Amino acid sequence: MKFAMRSFALALAALLVLGGSAGESLARSKAYCRAYARDVADGRANAGDVLAGTLGGAIGGALIGGAINGGRGARTGAVIGAVGGTVVGGVSANDRWHRAYNRAYAKCRSW
Repeated sequence: MKFAMRSFALALAALLVLGGSAGESLARSKAYCRAYARDVADGRANAGDVLAGTLGGAIGGALIGGAINGGRGARTGAVIGAVGGTVVGGVSANDRWHRAYNRAYAKCRSW
């Protein structure tokens, strides 16, 4: 009886050890998760934010510049507004991309 109990205890311990390491080996690799996260982030953050920022900045700049200095001011304001809008849109898209990447990477590594 003692032999049977000892054998059962050893078998159970071996199963627990091997079962724990099998779960670890099934985890996704870092390289796989980086690629997965890039794909997800690329799909979530698009260049539309940059284009919208450029157009919005150009229109806003033209209106403000035109109100201040007529036609010449409208042209200058449109250029300045377009540059500013592009920068703001780019920063927004970049931030959205990084947030999506970080969430997707963490999710992948937890599987």
